Amino acid sequence: MSHISTEKENLKDYTPKSKDYWAKLPEFEGPLDILLHFVKEDELNIYDIPISKITKDFLGYVNYMQSLDIELAGEFLLMATELMKIKARMLIPADSEETEGEEEDPRINLVRKLLEYKRFKEASASMNTLLEEARKRFTRGYFGSDYVFADSENDMERFDMKNLTIFNLIKGYREVILSIRSEVVHPIQLLSTTPEEQRDYIIRLLFERTKVNFYEIFAELIEDKMKIICTFLAVLQLALEGFLIIDVNQDDRSDFSISKAIPIQN
Repeated sequence: MSHISTEKENLKDYTPKSKDYWAKLPEFEGPLDILLHFVKEDELNIYDIPISKITKDFLGYVNYMQSLDIELAGEFLLMATELMKIKARMLIPADSEETEGEEEDPRINLVRKLLEYKRFKEASASMNTLLEEARKRFTRGYFGSDYVFADSENDMERFDMKNLTIFNLIKGYREVILSIRSEVVHPIQLLSTTPEEQRDYIIRLLFERTKVNFYEIFAELIEDKMKIICTFLAVLQLALEGFLIIDVNQDDRSDFSISKAIPIQN
């Protein structure tokens, strides 16, 4: 007797007095998931499924869920109907005259569906494993000897960028792009720069000055959209790495400036 059938027997004489109760049930993602569970639990041959047993187990699960007043999706009832049809076809004696050739097994479509679902389920499990491994990894940030962390509350206040949102950055970027005159012809050109080159450009700029207005950074790049994009990406990367902070103008949140987040020693 399967696990579900055993639980159903235990619940046979039990009638809940109230619907306000909790029941902890196995989590299945659909009828195929349940059938695959039965195949694995009872160590059945997926290519030669005992249709009578698996139909009984599946109907036992459906009745069990209904006994708990749990509404089942239509796909569960559809699968129950399909299983009973397969069982009925297998019980009908084959006509010797009509079955001189090889007759298709009534279970073949069900087996195909289960095998396909099994492949997707295993692939999904592999992807979840990789995702969990990725979640355990974190970027270290800057820990080189050239960087010094804040050692006072005043310094920490300078690092606070809680007023800065991604929408401020996008709005500022949009304002820069809109300030560029659109050309009718856009010739294809090789990249004039890279985010890495513009990253070095911003670092040199902040070596020379303590604070730089966001629009001022792009003043010399106004005719080169690719340089603007690379520079904007470099600003975001340096902010992510903790090299600089972005100060938002409280009067105009689309206007902001950048400054060194930590002192740099030459």
